[in-house]
Amino acid sequence: MVAMAVAIFSANAAESYLSVTPNRKPEAAKYAVQALDYTQITSLETTANGRLWASLLGGGDSANGFLTLAYSDTNGSSWIEPTLALDARAEYYAVRNGVLWRSPKGALWLFYAVFDGYYDGRGSMWAMQCANPDAATPVWGEPAYLGVGIPTGKPQLDTKGNWVLPVALWGREVITYDCTPIIANKWMRPRFASPYIDKYTELDAKRGAGVYISSDEGRSWQEHLGVVKCAQEVENARYNNPQLFRHADGQLGMVVRASGTAWTFGARSANGVEWSEPARFVAAPDQNFAIHTLADGKLLMVRNARFDRHLYWSREGIYAYLSEDGGETWYGGLRVATDEVSINPVVAEGANGVVYIAYHSDPEGNCVNTLLTTSVAEIDAATADYKNSPKGKQQVLTSAKSLKRAAAERALLTAQKGDWATETIRLATYNIQYPKMDWSGKRMAALIPLLKDQKFDVFGAQEPFLFQIEDMMAHIGDEYAWVGSNISGDDNDRGHHFDPIFYRKERVELLDYATVWLSDQKAVAGYGAYSARLFTWAKFRDKKTDKVFFFFNGHYDHRGVEARENASHIVLDMVKRIAKGMPAFVTADYNSGEDSKPYKILQSSWLLKDTMLDAEEAVNKQYQSHSANYTSVTLKAANGRHIDHIFYTPNAVHIKKWELIVKEYAGFFGSDHLPIYIDCLIAN
Repeated sequence: MVAMAVAIFSANAAESYLSVTPNRKPEAAKYAVQALDYTQITSLETTANGRLWASLLGGGDSANGFLTLAYSDTNGSSWIEPTLALDARAEYYAVRNGVLWRSPKGALWLFYAVFDGYYDGRGSMWAMQCANPDAATPVWGEPAYLGVGIPTGKPQLDTKGNWVLPVALWGREVITYDCTPIIANKWMRPRFASPYIDKYTELDAKRGAGVYISSDEGRSWQEHLGVVKCAQEVENARYNNPQLFRHADGQLGMVVRASGTAWTFGARSANGVEWSEPARFVAAPDQNFAIHTLADGKLLMVRNARFDRHLYWSREGIYAYLSEDGGETWYGGLRVATDEVSINPVVAEGANGVVYIAYHSDPEGNCVNTLLTTSVAEIDAATADYKNSPKGKQQVLTSAKSLKRAAAERALLTAQKGDWATETIRLATYNIQYPKMDWSGKRMAALIPLLKDQKFDVFGAQEPFLFQIEDMMAHIGDEYAWVGSNISGDDNDRGHHFDPIFYRKERVELLDYATVWLSDQKAVAGYGAYSARLFTWAKFRDKKTDKVFFFFNGHYDHRGVEARENASHIVLDMVKRIAKGMPAFVTADYNSGEDSKPYKILQSSWLLKDTMLDAEEAVNKQYQSHSANYTSVTLKAANGRHIDHIFYTPNAVHIKKWELIVKEYAGFFGSDHLPIYIDCLIAN
């Protein structure tokens, strides 16, 4: 049940707010970690007597989110939980962003936000206090309303001893975001999907990174939102999520997460009100990180990726570093995690240099929380060379239910199909190339007879401009139709290319289609890419066999090494969530050979495999799929270096034939790439 809190003590209280009545005796059957299918540690804190507290997000980082608390007197090897629950799902409210903090007098504080849905454009921010966090029965006081915003890190003390709490006010873009992955195409949804899409415009000037300040030990708070104005690409980021630390002179430092750039930004303040102009702080991928001022004055930063890797999005493990000069230089580099699925580190400091680091991993939905008990000395001695192995690591507060759910989902998506078609269908990929090298002459003269001769039932094309597609349709439009989007986001744009899917109308029926951007914004280069990239997907029914399948077609970036790796991760997520275990094919100019990481990410997955390797018959695989050979010179074998591939879901497709077409038409090749096709059987 949602109710008004006892105390409202913000100096800038909103006209209305959302609240939740604390459940002080939460039922283990409902709220214990083992009963949940999603749990993420959002914050850690230690008490004066060494008890370790954790704030846990249940229900997912979504509109279903709720918070519970747990504590451990055994350094995390065993936990008492649940001790408190903040759950407003009955009212369709989400409770998230739990932040724990021990005040100078030893009280334990919990800051959190309540949202109507995933994000309502403001957030109603609250605080609760526990005066006896070391007691056998800790008692939490009543929630008190602070104001609008989202707590994103632990408070720090300014030079006068005031409490300064870092707070974000996310941008308007997030209002229509419901934490569905990129592949859900939120840009295609009606803008009235959220009732808040046009509300709270008076807050727009305050969006971004700011603070709340208390000069009376938390009894009242002054709001200073949007006081740190970062570079444009940072201000437009989905989540700024500021965090605070102390410089040696007592001044505060704020670090702001950035999107679309490989940097975080930092600013300095003496009082939390006036801040310096933000500047680049450290290179960091677009992920949450933790920064903490240790008791000895050093800074501890725990973040994804090593400092010597300027990554945009790739996680590439988690590392812990130290700084003695306010973040100017860093050393250490303890390897906390080395996988690509671990994110959202949080930290707490115990006595005698003990450091606790927790992080969340979601390998294929398994939802695992890991706690590392380490030390300042161990971090100091590390060298980030992949050889150090931290001690004291253990999985904690991880639900067996989530593991079972993930295993069941994987079994469902990979279940072998039994109802097989008796007739093959022909699918292909063909990078047609943008208009150069005599498009309207020799290239068109070669392309059109190839298509008429091969009769691909469905084929994914890369790079054609709109007028090229129109030229093609003038010759094959009686037989084919097409769907696709322009990388500019404007499908009438004649100056940028498409990645369309062509389909033979007599053989297949189009059931659905959409666009997936390889970015967190439409028509914007993302995650280190040189230009905007996308995938088009279509759902078809084979009219001859009545089998339904999905066809994905796109184009990886040609310059960004990291962008291509990220694209493979997005492709896997895209196929998993859209096709949902049904037959699926992925065609693209991957700009990646069989020895590359982007290729291996796909091929080593449990979801997709390369059709060339599994075909009963593979023709011309010794030739390159890319050749800058437009003339009638005979192609030479190139040890089968391919950058164009057709991947498929092996649980529901059988590959009869794979062929790289090296045949010339009209004495010429139609592109600098060679087309590839497969003949296959599909099951449902």
